[in-house]
Amino acid sequence: MNQPRPSNQPSSANPAASPQLKHEWAELRTLLLAPEQTQLTELRNRIDHTETDAPSVSKVLAEAITLRGKQDERLTAALTPHVQTALTSSVRRHPHVIAEAIAPIMGPAIRQAIVRTLQGMMQSFNQTIDHSLSPKGLAWRIEAWRTGRPFAEVVLLHTLRFRVEQLFLIHRDTGLLLHHVASDTAIIHDQQLVSGMLTAIQAFVQDTFRTPRGQTLNTLEVGECRVLIEQGAQAVLACVVRGTAPGYLRAQVQQTLESIQLDYADAFAAFDGNPSGFDATHDRLMECVQTQYQTPRTQISPMAWVTVAALVLATAFWGWTSYQDTQRWHQLTQKIRTLPGIVITTLERDGQTVTLEGLRDPLATDPTDLLTEAGIARDHITSHWTPFHSLDSQFAGPRAIALLHPPETATLRYDDGRLTASGTAPELWAIQARQIAPLLPGIREYHDTDLHTVSRADLIAQLNRSDFLFESGSSTLSEEELRKVTPVKSLLEDLRQSALSSSDGTLLVEAIGDADSAGPETMNFLLATARAHAVIVALGGPAAFPPLTFTASVEPASFAGQKRGGTKNHQTAQRRVTLLVTSKNVAGRAGSAP
Repeated sequence: MNQPRPSNQPSSANPAASPQLKHEWAELRTLLLAPEQTQLTELRNRIDHTETDAPSVSKVLAEAITLRGKQDERLTAALTPHVQTALTSSVRRHPHVIAEAIAPIMGPAIRQAIVRTLQGMMQSFNQTIDHSLSPKGLAWRIEAWRTGRPFAEVVLLHTLRFRVEQLFLIHRDTGLLLHHVASDTAIIHDQQLVSGMLTAIQAFVQDTFRTPRGQTLNTLEVGECRVLIEQGAQAVLACVVRGTAPGYLRAQVQQTLESIQLDYADAFAAFDGNPSGFDATHDRLMECVQTQYQTPRTQISPMAWVTVAALVLATAFWGWTSYQDTQRWHQLTQKIRTLPGIVITTLERDGQTVTLEGLRDPLATDPTDLLTEAGIARDHITSHWTPFHSLDSQFAGPRAIALLHPPETATLRYDDGRLTASGTAPELWAIQARQIAPLLPGIREYHDTDLHTVSRADLIAQLNRSDFLFESGSSTLSEEELRKVTPVKSLLEDLRQSALSSSDGTLLVEAIGDADSAGPETMNFLLATARAHAVIVALGGPAAFPPLTFTASVEPASFAGQKRGGTKNHQTAQRRVTLLVTSKNVAGRAGSAP
């Protein structure tokens, strides 16, 4: 069990005594160390918050820099890296500011550097061949004198294919020249200036043309010199080429730059402005310095080449066109000879004139049309054909239809020697068709079981039973009576076909008008006549059914003084028009023409 602590044992402290003691010690420390503590606090604040002294420092900073700079070059050495870093950062962030600043001097400086290089190269090359007395050299000197160009330039134009004159390895971020190589004949000027100008041109082009990031200038051309520029992650390799550079040269420059960046990655990472770490790239860059001259060879005159080429092309064109024309003519003659219904005995071509002779079915295609479609003028075609009937199956059907001339209500169908008639036709035409059809060329069988025949007597009897009723006092057919017109017209068409197939005389269709007893007799006579004319007009008249003749008349018994009257139905039957068909050579009743 826990025993209670005796009250007389010493305690670590009275709970209220420790805070009081601390407070007393704090008051004593304040009384003794207050001034020093205040000074230490102020010093700490000045150390921790140096920006509070910026106004004071700014008052003497300019004078301090001036005085320090007069003592030695240590201030310049200390500030140079920072100025370079600041300039690099400014170029990256605001390239247009640098471009605008150097634009006035960039163009003249570039031109001056290039002109000096070219002049030196021309002078050096001129010295090497100045005393050349070869015939070709003399010819080149004459050309130089005639054109007013330097002799060395003329020689270079005639002999040099291309030459790599200089290569510049440039640090991409700073634009500093890392290494430079040149050919033996190149005139070398300030490499640092050229390197700086190339970097400035890159910045100028990107700022002026607002090219997207990653798209840079890769070629510069000045006269006959071309600068190939390859961009890398750490460096830029510029290759100055005179003449026409082959395609593989750019690939070689690109591979050289890639290998340098790979092998000197540490040197690029530790670059501090000193290019000595890249001196070992000399041999690798010199591999790109190369020259190619044109291989001398005996040349044929360009005019001779042109003449030979023209002759070859002309001969080839003539041969090809002749072959094409021969092929087209052969195909055309084969097509004409295989035309159905055509038997060719003569088919000749003499220049532009074509002669055709042979046998031709009247239903066959005219070969003259095919020749015209092929581009031969019709007046250059002479043809003589002897007509004959071809037994080709494709002509049998059309020839049978043309010879039999079926009525519009009948149809003739031809199928492999079998001629079938269907529809409706006059009896006389059907009889004649049965007699003629089997005798036609190409017709082996004739069938007319589906053909309905109507005799002339039946047609006349049906027409004579036709009548049209009218309302009292009217000469206009009602809707109900108009429906009778179509069947009557069909009978008239059959009668017309029968008349065409017969020579028994012209048929006369007489429309006989009538009227009831209501009204004056004169008015009834005129009304009956008008009703007869109305029926003829409704049927179509003579123009619709030639050679039938139509006439209008009145019922004689109605106007001969007979007593008329009767029941209502009887009077309605009197208001009508009846048809009467007779032959002109048979005595009939006279009537008035419409």
